Amino acid sequence: MMMLLAQAVFAGNAACAPCHARIFQSYRATPMARSSGRVSGDVPAGSFRHAASGVAYHIGAAGSVALEKAGGRGERRLDYFIGSGAAGRSFLYTRDGFLFQAPITWYSQTSRWDASPGYEEDRASRWSRPIEPSCLYCHASRPSHVGGTQNRYRNPPFAQHGVGCERCHGPGSEHVRGREGMIQPAKLDPARRDAVCAQCHLSGEARVEKAGRRIEDFRPGEALADYVAYFVYDDRSAALKATSHVEKIYASRCKRASGDRLWCGTCHDPHTAPAASGRASWYRAKCQGCHEPDACLRGDDCISCHMPKGRVVDGGHAVLTDHSIPRRSVRLTFESPAPWRLVGFSHADSGSRELGLAYAEVFLRTGDRRQRDEALRLLEAAPRESAVELRLADLYQRGGQPGRAEPLYRSILAQDSRNLVALVNLAGLLAERGRLNEGVPMWRRALEQNPCLDEAARNLITALRAMNEAASVEAVQKTRAFCNGIGD
Repeated sequence: MMMLLAQAVFAGNAACAPCHARIFQSYRATPMARSSGRVSGDVPAGSFRHAASGVAYHIGAAGSVALEKAGGRGERRLDYFIGSGAAGRSFLYTRDGFLFQAPITWYSQTSRWDASPGYEEDRASRWSRPIEPSCLYCHASRPSHVGGTQNRYRNPPFAQHGVGCERCHGPGSEHVRGREGMIQPAKLDPARRDAVCAQCHLSGEARVEKAGRRIEDFRPGEALADYVAYFVYDDRSAALKATSHVEKIYASRCKRASGDRLWCGTCHDPHTAPAASGRASWYRAKCQGCHEPDACLRGDDCISCHMPKGRVVDGGHAVLTDHSIPRRSVRLTFESPAPWRLVGFSHADSGSRELGLAYAEVFLRTGDRRQRDEALRLLEAAPRESAVELRLADLYQRGGQPGRAEPLYRSILAQDSRNLVALVNLAGLLAERGRLNEGVPMWRRALEQNPCLDEAARNLITALRAMNEAASVEAVQKTRAFCNGIGD
């Protein structure tokens, strides 16, 4: 009789502690282990006024937030945090099980509160941004998303705070039973070894999932290229970003000279973090693993010159380390004109489908028509599937071609009746053509997935008023007012 092998599942950090007590204790103090959790009375108390909106925020140690603006007041509560606190810490709040990002962030390096990245120019106190799945994937362990919604999660929203042992070593249930070993990243071939770190420390300008694959299904020991493709600008002198560590190290002279011998684990021990007082000597010892000691005129602190800190372009006021290891300090932002062409980060990231989706993703951020045109050229020639159809429909709609967008949206909804982008965008197209009776149910279904989806709520209110449904208008307005906080 054939015996089926049991498939390992996640066991959690506590299952590792009895046999690996020393590592378990030291790891708990690392930034990775402290990258998310529940707010529990340890929030830095303070206040600030957001210049663009005029809203004053008063934050209490227990996570309470009082909002004040001429003519209005409000209250919120911070429920969870994201970020280790080394550079800063952002916060999440829940409403009816839906998880949102708060518009305020604590910046540890300057010891002050300010607007979260992406909120700097807001004219109102917005509490309607759904948490990005990629944020929870890289900052927490085993998120429990509710299917069929955009941002609803079970309670608690993740099974374990921070990045767990199994993120790097693989699911451990069978190892705990003594049936299997665990993945040891340093013993893998270079591509699979580096993938363990790259799953969170490489973002590129665009990260595109392969057809039928999800990054959440990646497990240590597998090839990351089987799940996602990464794209960067062909001008590799890209600006410093919050998760550009892998890009930068690959651009360094050290990496080019040493090849596969140099990887993240050469300088970093993921199980422990050097004390602040000993960081310079810790990393100098790592440098001397390849470089002969010399009498540096600036002392023994290699990293202050060769791994300078700089302002990241996507992290608000955060200042992070440049991993390109420059011989001399360089400016860490784009010179004009900015690059626009994308290339695969590696030879495995070269599929035309993925490149087309990458151009579409970056175009939505930059508005560069050249990127839109490249996206259209590649996607129109790609095999049709939902991801390609959705991007094409969006590009057609933005380009003033609703007649080409509508059948694509309908094709997508025939496959997945809850596709959020298709619901909202198709409803907008139908409303523009006077077919409110078809658009209203779509906006309602969208709000079931995320009650703070402002575009759907705003359009639904307009449509309901036109249909003289006053009671329904009031209900949607009440929710929208809560999501938008203190507005204009």
